[in-house]
Amino acid sequence: MPASPPRAVPAADADDLSRRLLTALVCAAVEPKLSGVLLFDLPDAHLSTVAEVLEGLLAGPAGPHVAAVPRTTLTAATMDEDLWLRPRMSRGPLGIDFALAPGPLTEPVGPSTVVVPDLARLSVPGKRAAVQLLGADVATVEHAGLQRRWRPAARWLAVCRTEDTERISPHLLDRFPIRLTVQGLRPRPGDAPLGPLPDAWATALDRARSTTRPPLHPDEGFAPRVLELLDDQDGAGQRRPLALARIARALARLDGAGRITADHVDAAARLIGLRSARRPPAPPATGPAETTWGAPRILPPPEPRPDAERRPSPGTPVLEPGPAEHIGSGPAAGPWPTAGTPYPEDTAGPPLEGTSLRTPARHTAGSRAARGPVVGVRPAQDLWDLALVRTAMEAAKYRAIRERRDRLVILPRDLRGYVRAPEPVRMLTLVLDHTCREDWDWHEALDPFLQWAYVTRASVHVVEVGGRGAPNEVRAEAFAALSTRSPRIAAALDRPAGRATPLAHGLNLAEQTLRRAFQHHRAGLVEALLVLVTDGRGNVPLAVSHRGRADRGAVGRTGIEDALAAAVRISGMDRTRLHSVVVDPGRQPYAELPQMLAEALDGRVVEGRPVREAAARGR
Repeated sequence: MPASPPRAVPAADADDLSRRLLTALVCAAVEPKLSGVLLFDLPDAHLSTVAEVLEGLLAGPAGPHVAAVPRTTLTAATMDEDLWLRPRMSRGPLGIDFALAPGPLTEPVGPSTVVVPDLARLSVPGKRAAVQLLGADVATVEHAGLQRRWRPAARWLAVCRTEDTERISPHLLDRFPIRLTVQGLRPRPGDAPLGPLPDAWATALDRARSTTRPPLHPDEGFAPRVLELLDDQDGAGQRRPLALARIARALARLDGAGRITADHVDAAARLIGLRSARRPPAPPATGPAETTWGAPRILPPPEPRPDAERRPSPGTPVLEPGPAEHIGSGPAAGPWPTAGTPYPEDTAGPPLEGTSLRTPARHTAGSRAARGPVVGVRPAQDLWDLALVRTAMEAAKYRAIRERRDRLVILPRDLRGYVRAPEPVRMLTLVLDHTCREDWDWHEALDPFLQWAYVTRASVHVVEVGGRGAPNEVRAEAFAALSTRSPRIAAALDRPAGRATPLAHGLNLAEQTLRRAFQHHRAGLVEALLVLVTDGRGNVPLAVSHRGRADRGAVGRTGIEDALAAAVRISGMDRTRLHSVVVDPGRQPYAELPQMLAEALDGRVVEGRPVREAAARGR
């Protein structure tokens, strides 16, 4: 799949992003209740640098040279024994003995850090630990004979991609009060990768490490301002207002203020990039209410017309002539795709409906060890896909009490096997032609297909044609998502139209995706649905899209012919597993072009506009 090139970040923006991240880390070090920091789209190469900065803030001016801050890394293979217990080796009269001691999350007395490189891939024991410890005043654990009660003081630093938020429970996301999008972060070389630490902040950090701190009292406008900024997030719970208030309290401590004011609340909102993420309300209906979850409305085939009358003559432009406008490569009109909200789960794809979820029937191919990525380990139920290292570690814990102490004895109850995430066996491919959205809304027409993908747990592949802000206007853009809850899908559905329509290139990308899915999908793709939303007008030939620059000569009908040829190639795939649908926006003239595409795809046509709107246009 062609990936969109990373957006160049100006030096001024990169410095401001580093400053915001340093401020967020200092707030987490100053305020004990801000124990969770979640960074969206942080490059993997910078995670260690950011973790070292946080550890330096917790350690004090002497830094790690005097007292190193313990670090615990949680991954997809983390188990309960890795969190709450720790095997200790000692030399005894009979050789090396093993004993159980408190684990990394229960042992440290002072500050420590817990680093999660990928929150979406974190194991279930790690998620349970995060829910239990983040923001808790006291924690208790009873596991394998260990009983411990302590006050959590660890700071959690987690990383997650914005498009993966639909895979994470909101209950877990709400445990991270500080959220920041750091895409494009560029740390500086040297001892201060995020910038110098002001003297006032160093003083506030010293006060935070002391046993007594002066109290801070809120101003009269403090609480109303917090509620005013979050009044459009009904149903989100009380953790978001508490998080915003605690960030404002931390900023007040950094300023050395005696009271927390509404200005500190505004500064906290700017720090995390808080803005209203609610989708605008739909326009009121002008006619009787109609259901939209039934079967899609199928348009009857158009009446046969003479070939010369039905098809535009060669050399005739499809679009009405207008003022000349260059459509070559130029500066992007905006980010591609858009992001930046601290709560991307609110805009993660279409809203959830009251449809019951069901696990689709699985059709697998190949050995069981080839099913999906590893997300953890568990007691083995058979001899397939064994986790050898975990098996040896489990047997080593009981070495001192077993008969053969001179060698490692592995019993059947010690066997551990991998837990693998199931791969989607269905796929929805959306080809969105933004240039056909002039006076209609396609959300209502696409809802049934998105609901099908959501209920069947299908993966989603989106191809965007003619969107504003594309890196190259004569080429289509494509991206993949694991489900319809991806925020990138919501951004794609709301993207405005551009100036060029590389429809042939978009269908070519969809063809490559479908062939790759049918031929190389490890779990065996059961069903694929291709949904094409277009008026059929393509003013960019396929050769121009491949070159990446526009020609000055007349295009004529070449772009349409290339799109029809790509549709014919798609129709030659496995028709028992591939279904094609063309959503017709009903634009005039050349209203028969969507029907021609549907015939080339061997698919069907679905009415794009609501019935009442189509009837009004026909009068």
